[in-house]
Amino acid sequence: MVSTGIRGFLWGTLVGMLALLASCAKVGVPPGGPEDKTGPRVAAHYPERDAVDVTRRMTARLEFSEPVNRTAVEAALFLSPDPRQRLRYRWRGRALDLIYLDLLDADRTYVISVGSQAKDLRGNPAAETYTIAFSTGSHIDRGSLRGWIGDFDTPQAVTLWAYRLEDEAVPDPLTETADYGVQASGDGTFRFDYLKIGIYRVFAVQDRNRDGLWTPPGEPIGVPPWDVIVTDSTLPWLSFKLSRQDTMPARIHAIRSVHDGLVAVRMNREIASLDGVFIAEDSDTVRVLDAYADTSGADSWNVFPAHVLGDDLWSLWGSGTDQFNELWQDTDTFEVRARPDTSRPIILNTVPTARTRTRVVPDSLWFEFTKPIAYLADSLGLVVFAVGDSDTVAAAVMQSGPRELSLHPAVPFPEGTRCRAVLPALAIRDDFGNPLGDSTLVVEFAAWATDSLGTLTGRAPRADEGTILIRVLALPDREAVADAVADRISGSFEMSRLPAAKYVLEVIQDRDRSGGFSYGRVRPYEPAEPFWISPDTVTIRARWEYETDLARPDEK
Repeated sequence: MVSTGIRGFLWGTLVGMLALLASCAKVGVPPGGPEDKTGPRVAAHYPERDAVDVTRRMTARLEFSEPVNRTAVEAALFLSPDPRQRLRYRWRGRALDLIYLDLLDADRTYVISVGSQAKDLRGNPAAETYTIAFSTGSHIDRGSLRGWIGDFDTPQAVTLWAYRLEDEAVPDPLTETADYGVQASGDGTFRFDYLKIGIYRVFAVQDRNRDGLWTPPGEPIGVPPWDVIVTDSTLPWLSFKLSRQDTMPARIHAIRSVHDGLVAVRMNREIASLDGVFIAEDSDTVRVLDAYADTSGADSWNVFPAHVLGDDLWSLWGSGTDQFNELWQDTDTFEVRARPDTSRPIILNTVPTARTRTRVVPDSLWFEFTKPIAYLADSLGLVVFAVGDSDTVAAAVMQSGPRELSLHPAVPFPEGTRCRAVLPALAIRDDFGNPLGDSTLVVEFAAWATDSLGTLTGRAPRADEGTILIRVLALPDREAVADAVADRISGSFEMSRLPAAKYVLEVIQDRDRSGGFSYGRVRPYEPAEPFWISPDTVTIRARWEYETDLARPDEK
């Protein structure tokens, strides 16, 4: 028997424990105020900014406004000149000592830059670069340059490397570290300050392994449109778009037979085109009928022979152009085991895009399929267009390529009205007799009505070479909506039938007249094409004309 006193003691203890647990389980606002979403900043430093006659036996100090992720801060540090391995880090709470193990050079400006990816313990980035400079002499270098990164989702992960050009040397980011480095800000802009006067070549690199060198092809790189002359009184600009480049020539990396009528080719890097012939061990030859890059990337290609490849050991003798329009050639061998294709063809692309409104009223509808097809005319039904809710218009069908069909209506498409292309799916078959589908296939689109659209006019600067290309980019995603080429003499341009929306304008000096942006290359070196984005948002309204002036950044 448990005594009444002991029972009361145990009961009281149990009640107390339950009350304590209940108080611990209460849900409420966490202590300490709102969640910290602000990145760290440099609150104090030594030496002071622009200090001169600094001692050559140096330990610099950076003190941050809050506890920081030390690894992230060290990765975001850029020092010029780079002491390489002759620098020691020593942390004391929020403060970082930078201990130079060697005497600093006499009469030299030193730059310490804390990049935008320095982070606090919650992962909040600094968002902007903080730079200080000091000199062991009586003079501080005052050269500056600025610029921006375009078409890159995370510009704050991009590092800018500036190489001072001396004695006709050609800087190579593959093997040489830069004289100066900064990180771009979250909005894509960057700025170098405290540069020594001279001529510079700058590269923009996503330095993923943080070794200060470019590692192709895994690290995208941006090539400048020109070298810049830096003085104490000018502020030159540069613009960059990054691309994957490789120093190795294009080669076939792997090849396999998917089935009798499809060969999968994997390249060692991205290419622009692929053609060639298949040669069997018994000397049978089959030409490449068609090929296109897979959706996984331009280094994976679907290649279709002109007729099925029989059981044998085959070689593909391939050729084409790479992303820089350079010719490539290579061959590789693979084995074919006869296996028929039982999959249906699929629509890969349409122009206009299905289920969208188009600016311009099309005169035809274009289809691209995933494999070579044939249209069995007059056998399994007609292709027609349903216009609106009641009208039906017959359409002529033309095969413009092994995987392409174009549909041409008997009368022009109307604007502002939904149109539906009705295709007899059984009449579209691949080389193995697999139909597109079992019944009809309907693809819808429409063209904007004129009274719901506006017009953009303006003037662009005159191009010294090539042409000036203007692109209209819809906000917020900056999707290209329209483009135009400015008049070579007057610089004027006009774009009509623009949907009412907010836009920014991209201006490209299309030096090679390719109709698009050319990225340039690192090896052999070729400059990219310059571009800039209009600083002001363009608002297009229905039935209104908007006029703008697209001056170069250095003309403003």
